[in-house]
Amino acid sequence: MGGSRPAPMPSGMQIHSDGGATNMSRGVKVLAVLLAVMMAGAAMAQPKAVSGAVNIAAAENGGRIVAVSSEARDRNNVVIPQWSARNLLDGKYVVGTFVPPDSYGWSSNRAPTADQPEWVVIAFKNDETRLINRIVIDPTTDDPPYIGRWVRDIELQVSTTTPDGPFKTVGRFVVVNKPIKQTFEFPPVEARYVRLLILSNHGSDKCVEMGELEVYEAIVPGDALDQLIIRLENLLEDLKRYRDGLLYQQARRVEEAVTRPAQPPAEATAQEQPAAEPQPNQ
Repeated sequence: MGGSRPAPMPSGMQIHSDGGATNMSRGVKVLAVLLAVMMAGAAMAQPKAVSGAVNIAAAENGGRIVAVSSEARDRNNVVIPQWSARNLLDGKYVVGTFVPPDSYGWSSNRAPTADQPEWVVIAFKNDETRLINRIVIDPTTDDPPYIGRWVRDIELQVSTTTPDGPFKTVGRFVVVNKPIKQTFEFPPVEARYVRLLILSNHGSDKCVEMGELEVYEAIVPGDALDQLIIRLENLLEDLKRYRDGLLYQQARRVEEAVTRPAQPPAEATAQEQPAAEPQPNQ
């Protein structure tokens, strides 16, 4: 299912990016300005819910898959471990040409529709009820985006009782077909179980795939300083995502340069044509 992947870059090859360093510097400056604005207004701001910096759905933090609509299976009808739903919470990301050998992401066993969506239900540590207000989805899997299997339209639902519901809808979102983490925020809501409905992919009639699912807790700080600290932590996480995006773009440029076939030299332009030798008079 994964297909062949581009060969790794030759040892010692340096990555060069046109404007990469400039973009990173610009991103740092923007974050610095945002931080300055927040610090200036911190004393006047009323405490309100902000997102924590810890992914409470991660397996290492006690998160787990409770139920799933389907998973990719082999010819013997056995779930393929590399495409298991538990990979959504394992923190192993596909980045550029790097693919964890035991975790390609999650793949369903069929394509979703609005009437028959694919879905996954997750729980937090000890099945505790948490106040949440943000999810992050990384659609990147071992399969390339152009075949259309990555997740697209989603609906987020929560339950405070059982994994079977009743569920209430928090919001609907669209995941773009790009290998980047994508953040979706919503008003704080209590959730003991979170169900993510996948209503469509980007065109494939075979299955739907997704790399990672993160969930973040809504926190009401005790004072403005606490709120500022939490926001700063989130800004640092955003900066890391920005950096990862730049590194991915740089790696793609190098990969394309290495795999691009040699082009024949262009024909000389009129200005580049050698001057005609003067002909002797007849």
